[in-house]
Amino acid sequence: MILDGKKLADKILSNLRISQLKLAVILVGDNPSSKLYVSKKKQACEKYGIEFELFKFDSNINQEDLEKKIKSIDATGIVIQLPLPNNIDTERILNLISANKDVEGFVSDNKSPIVCVVEEFLKEYDISLDNKKILVVGKGRLVGNPIAKWLESKGLDYTIVDQSTKDISQELLKADVIISGAGKKNLIQNIKNKAVVIDFGPDVNFEKVKDKASYITPPVGGTGPMTIACLLKNLSELKN
Repeated sequence: MILDGKKLADKILSNLRISQLKLAVILVGDNPSSKLYVSKKKQACEKYGIEFELFKFDSNINQEDLEKKIKSIDATGIVIQLPLPNNIDTERILNLISANKDVEGFVSDNKSPIVCVVEEFLKEYDISLDNKKILVVGKGRLVGNPIAKWLESKGLDYTIVDQSTKDISQELLKADVIISGAGKKNLIQNIKNKAVVIDFGPDVNFEKVKDKASYITPPVGGTGPMTIACLLKNLSELKN
């Protein structure tokens, strides 16, 4: 069964209390993927009546000037669009965001939108993680790390693999649930029968594994719209 992220995202967003919300996004440089993600955030905000402001800076901006600009921003929530250029200290920039504006949960106990996506899919499709072998693919800041922390907090059985793992094929064939965010196209070519697959990738070769999966996110209309919906859900909860 397809996990319909677009339909579920619309359901989440239609139930938000959005009065007097403002999302500020900081974009440094001209990374094409970053620009695409920012445009999708803007579109969602405009659709649901949320004020959106983009703060765009050249990639050669220095650390001190960028920090001053960020400190002056007034908004309900602030997003630092990653990755930042190599000349910028990412940790220092992220740590400028206070907990009451940390819509992505990078530097506070606020929930990561990625964790929210997984929770919402599990709830909507009545999928349980109890007594399941869970595989997290990738250890990155955006997906793998927050998912691993969340699974650990739930006391769930999980394994995490990344680029240092020599061969993930055996782990994939043992996993009942796969949550992937490695960012490596077509990394996942085979899975266990009836596995649940949630791909933030694009890591999964959808055509090769879709018939084996019990539930799977599609390459379009899966985790993408859900990530933005959960970001805006977090924004509304910061306000309230």
